[in-house]
Amino acid sequence: MGCFLAVDGGGTKTFFALYNMDTGVIATSFFGATNPELLVGGFEEMRKRLHEMTGKILEKNNLSSADIQYSVWGMSGLDTKSQYEIIHGFIREMGFERFTLCNDCDLGIKAALPGGYGICLVNGTGVNTVGINEQGQRYQIGALFELTGDYGGGMVLGQLAIQTAYMNLFRYRRETILTNMVMNLYEVDSRHDFTDRVMDWRDSKKIAIPHVAKCIFDAANLGDEQAIAILERMSDEYALCVKSLTQELPFADDVLNIVLVGSLFTKGWSSIPLHALEEKLKLYIPEKEFILHILKRPPVVGALAWALEEGGVAEPWEKACKCFA
Repeated sequence: MGCFLAVDGGGTKTFFALYNMDTGVIATSFFGATNPELLVGGFEEMRKRLHEMTGKILEKNNLSSADIQYSVWGMSGLDTKSQYEIIHGFIREMGFERFTLCNDCDLGIKAALPGGYGICLVNGTGVNTVGINEQGQRYQIGALFELTGDYGGGMVLGQLAIQTAYMNLFRYRRETILTNMVMNLYEVDSRHDFTDRVMDWRDSKKIAIPHVAKCIFDAANLGDEQAIAILERMSDEYALCVKSLTQELPFADDVLNIVLVGSLFTKGWSSIPLHALEEKLKLYIPEKEFILHILKRPPVVGALAWALEEGGVAEPWEKACKCFA
């Protein structure tokens, strides 16, 4: 039996895909977050969740880890060598021997581009920028939130929306579209209730901070100058990361393929960030042409294509894409 396991572990949800080569059947399961940087219990909580999630999908399909010919695990929260060693150990504990462990950002490249090389920009719960060139060399920038100065992602933009509204209410005494949107989201009429409501709803999880990020996109679409400035700076930061990647990694092609992953890119809330990104890329890297690919299929497709490739299966990318057509 040729079975392959693909995993996309994120800050909000984790997607498992189990493919049986003999029958052509694919089984999928969604679970919760597995990013240790966002879990209260850190790596130990991640370990428990991975064991539980993996056990469920294998048991449901009457399989064990020994039945998996190859697996690929793309995990958010894998940004350093020590993190790699820890998570690698978790996978080995579950009995897997033939597998690839990578950052979940890598999956966007493998899912969108049949050649398996290019640049991936993640704009989901968090931020990440990864490049893989034609020789398979890899480089990553960002993904540690405030420690790496990330300017994007739902967590950071949600905080910026609240911060901006707070400053408008209590420092600048300025009424703006963005401020009103944030206040409406939290259902407050008076600025004196703003802080209490934000803290209470955060602690009760009634509104998660990343959910507030959409206010910036909506306000920008209506012409709010502060919201537009935030989105334009976000695009500028991404373009600078792309420039740095091209300086670290030699890309032979004159045309650079850039894959956009994560809900803040893929849901199309505003065209402002994409237009700004294109302009900044032209400014910072004039010697290259760029093609932006908004990922339309789940990133776990990249994990499955990679697993099939490592398992020696012919046309791995085509087969993986067909599973999710």
